[in-house]
Amino acid sequence: MIKKIIPFIIAGALTGMAALSGETDMRDLDSSMRRLTRSGKDAVKHPCLSRDGRRMLYMTEPPVGEDAEKTIRIMDLYNGKEKELFRDNQRQAPEPYAESMLVIGTKPPLLSGDGETAVFVLGMSEPHGIMDHFMAVADLEEPSIKIISFSIPTLEKKDLHSLEFDSADWERISHYALSDNGDRLACVVKGHLGPQRYGYASGIVLMDLKMNTQEMLLAPDFTGEAWTWPGFPQRPLMGGGWAFGLSGNGKSVLFGARSSSDTTDYDLYLTDWDTKKTRAITDFHDRWFSLADIDHDGKRIVFFYSGKKKEGMGTYALTAGSPSIRKLESRITPRIEFIDMSPDGRFIVYKHVYKGLIMNLQSGREFVAFDEKTPGYPGGLTPMDFPALPSFWTPQIMTSNGHDILLIGPPAGKETSEIYLLHIGND
Repeated sequence: MIKKIIPFIIAGALTGMAALSGETDMRDLDSSMRRLTRSGKDAVKHPCLSRDGRRMLYMTEPPVGEDAEKTIRIMDLYNGKEKELFRDNQRQAPEPYAESMLVIGTKPPLLSGDGETAVFVLGMSEPHGIMDHFMAVADLEEPSIKIISFSIPTLEKKDLHSLEFDSADWERISHYALSDNGDRLACVVKGHLGPQRYGYASGIVLMDLKMNTQEMLLAPDFTGEAWTWPGFPQRPLMGGGWAFGLSGNGKSVLFGARSSSDTTDYDLYLTDWDTKKTRAITDFHDRWFSLADIDHDGKRIVFFYSGKKKEGMGTYALTAGSPSIRKLESRITPRIEFIDMSPDGRFIVYKHVYKGLIMNLQSGREFVAFDEKTPGYPGGLTPMDFPALPSFWTPQIMTSNGHDILLIGPPAGKETSEIYLLHIGND
């Protein structure tokens, strides 16, 4: 069902990487680190990088117990200038929730690949107190912000009052992914604003931000007494979002969902946005797909599996349309727990103790991206790391060509972390 809504890059490689084999000191690649933020007492969280490395989106959070607001900020990495996009309690929620103020949600903000669109979730303060209910879409060139909610199509013609529903909206946005040009947004949604005796529903919404339309890719029907699914796949993995992604070109949606009447039978699926043709791309028949990423063209997919089937826990890679799935192995770390994949599908980043590592997926070669010897390494109380995110959330911290990667860590003499930019190789 499609309805009108009322709103309230890929090429290049690391210089010299093709010739590398085994573990290589990153200084051979002329790498360095640069501090981006100076946040004072506030914590910086959930940074997101545009694919060209031009802009960074991130969240600030005050110390626990202090009466201050979270903010969403955008920084121009070319000149260091930044501005605040949104702050807690500065805007009323749309009707019928106008008694509440809008507050920044629990999920990371996302920046489109071209750096011109930002999306982030908003909740409501008391008296409604609903978390992650609205999607904020910010046009960074205008600038302007639209506040959007998602409705459940099967409830729209029901007598909501007799069923004790407060509205036809999905309660919470659980996960989302944005295309590189900022035109397409895919969201995992869950829950409903009514009595829980009907059970717990989940679904996937596809939004065309340019046309201001939304449609359900996967959702249950409602009989008036219970939620029912017409077939399989069904019940998309939600939790913190689990495995979920959208290709940079906006054509392929990646998600995990239940595959049969067996309540433990789950696999990964790929859907063509335009045709809605959906197919399973794994045959693990298990629900522990904890993280997944898909490249710009929707061809290469990597995922972290935390279960015991196939070859067990670890990072796997596959090519869309091919039945072959391979588990990635490292000569440096006992198990690869990937963090992010470059948009061109060539490289993944992961961590081992004090070292940040990169693997070339085409050649299988891996090397050290950063360690304590890296020029600009801050040397704080704890080692530098890739940015921490909510469970099952794939970050967006690499540029298209893999030259630049966001890191986070405390400078010397400071307890809270700041955001750094790791540059690898020559331009």
